[in-house]
Amino acid sequence: MGSQPRLFMGVDVSPSGPPGSWRQRYHVVVIDDSIRLVTKLQEVSLASVIRVAWEYRPEVIAIDNALELAPGGRPEALAKVLSLLPPGTRLVQVTASDEGFIDIREAAKRAGIDVMSAKPSPTRTAFLAAAIATKGLGLEVGFTREKTYIVVARSRGTKAGGWSQQRYQRRVRASVKLAADKVKEALEKAGIDFDVFYRTSEGGIDSAIFIVYAPREKLYGVVRPHRGIDYWVRIETRYEGELTFKRGDEQPERPIIVGVDAGMTTGLAVIGLDGRVLHLDSYKEADRGSLIDTIKRLGRPLVVSTDVADPPELVRKLAAQLGAKLYTPPYNLSVEEKEVMASKTAEASGLKPRTPHERDSLAAAYRALMELNSKLAEVEAYANKFDLELDVERLKADVVRGLTVAEALEKQINELIGEDLVEPAPTSQAQQRPLQSLQRQHCDESDVELLRAQKEALEREVNSLKEHLYHVEREAYLARKAAKAELMKDEEVRNLKAQVASLSSELERLRAQYEGAAETVEELRKALLGVARGELVIVRRLEELRLSEIKRSEQVMGPLSKGELVLVERTWPFEREAVKALAEVSAAVMLNDVSSPLAEALMSSGVPVLPTSSYRLTEVNKLTLAPTSAVKDAYRLREQMTASSRADELLESMLRAYRSQRLKGEDLR
Repeated sequence: MGSQPRLFMGVDVSPSGPPGSWRQRYHVVVIDDSIRLVTKLQEVSLASVIRVAWEYRPEVIAIDNALELAPGGRPEALAKVLSLLPPGTRLVQVTASDEGFIDIREAAKRAGIDVMSAKPSPTRTAFLAAAIATKGLGLEVGFTREKTYIVVARSRGTKAGGWSQQRYQRRVRASVKLAADKVKEALEKAGIDFDVFYRTSEGGIDSAIFIVYAPREKLYGVVRPHRGIDYWVRIETRYEGELTFKRGDEQPERPIIVGVDAGMTTGLAVIGLDGRVLHLDSYKEADRGSLIDTIKRLGRPLVVSTDVADPPELVRKLAAQLGAKLYTPPYNLSVEEKEVMASKTAEASGLKPRTPHERDSLAAAYRALMELNSKLAEVEAYANKFDLELDVERLKADVVRGLTVAEALEKQINELIGEDLVEPAPTSQAQQRPLQSLQRQHCDESDVELLRAQKEALEREVNSLKEHLYHVEREAYLARKAAKAELMKDEEVRNLKAQVASLSSELERLRAQYEGAAETVEELRKALLGVARGELVIVRRLEELRLSEIKRSEQVMGPLSKGELVLVERTWPFEREAVKALAEVSAAVMLNDVSSPLAEALMSSGVPVLPTSSYRLTEVNKLTLAPTSAVKDAYRLREQMTASSRADELLESMLRAYRSQRLKGEDLR
């Protein structure tokens, strides 16, 4: 199954509408990544633009001036519009570049798109904006602060209820509280940081607002918007601060694990270090470039994994090109193991594999995560000892890449130490709004001295911890070594170890036998389906035409039946009695050589002979199949032979009659 095309939406303001208001009109164009038109709209409202964005869910909404989407050209109005867009849809201003703002026609030329020198129409401008966005040009529009809110509130008023009004109100508030508790539990289980504010009432709460310190995309599979009988859960993104422009194609810093099932159809699974599925799909004849683009949009790959011990070339090259570690299991994972692992991951994320390729890639990623779990847990436990603003995900990523826990921690501590010591670079004042606003805090000498003292104290603590860790690891190593040596002295342990090795070998043999049997069953299923559809017929195969060979085949396939096709591999020697036996029932005999004595003997006995080279024969588990056209050819040839035989008999009869008349005439003379 191939992936869905990526969609891009271009928007341009209409000159005919009232500027600077919610009644402003727009021209909209939606195209795919091959720049094929999907749909277009003209003179529509801003509400229609947002509706179309939700219907098509484009990857990018492209525009030549982002403030055209803001009534009055106010950034706070643009922030409101951004909060109404679908999750995962980015707003990109294609006329924004690293060196400043450029004209839409210049942006099109940089994207390799030919444009006319005249100013394009609004519809043409919308199309150009979308086409430029497909090339990855332009800067993403955003704000310095982005917050995700989850709101849980009652879905109906609490005024009704008659005599049971208070009881009714308590029930609604209790339902809201239960829903809020479930949201809180889900966020805590997923390890997502948040603050929550309740509006309480008698018998429960009226509403709960969760401020989540994570992008909305991280809530996929954790919390979803829905409406109950007495409550609703809504997720929204709110933008605050200053308007910013940034590269939309910047690779996310999120560390990820990639699972690949290579083949004509390639399965691709991407999971986070928390086990959540971020991407799961299968691609027919996918090239490595498109796979890398998909992976890089999701995060920074730490590991590329597969489900077989000997990784395919595609997986090797993919890992090398991404700069990720290659993980392979010690043996080829069985179907049962992959089913279990894929189902575990799917349960945690709510995303189930639809094809065997997706299942295998997901199992490969999960197996790699299982190998890393102990190390990741160690990193998390170690980081929790420090009351510092540490990025635990980055710590885990650095440890997977090869740093020790202490080295990864010191790397972040160094960044914290130097964060406030960096002098801001002087920036030139442009006539237009700057692309990005960066704020730096000023540090006086006393702050620097304080930071140096903190650094020295932290370095001493880190060195002490490293020394302690070394001794602990050394003691653990010696304890494991001693325990292993003690165990190997036990004869029962040695026997069990030998038994495990023997059982592992037997398991591999049975696994190979099972896979071979599964392939045979699948081939037989396809063959029987062809027979049931009338596309194939079963052919009785004989090594040579002898009565003993016919009896041997009858023991396997049953007695000869009328209308059967028979294939004889060797045309010599053969028995006349066997020819007569086939003449009574066989529809036709298939031979490699139709000019052989056997062919002449069969034809003389009225059995049609067909050349095997004229038909595509299929071998399935010692079963020979031929297309039904062979049967049709056999009956047509038999009719021709019958007609020819009748003509010969008529000619013979006429000759006998002629000879008889001549004899009578001679007798009269």
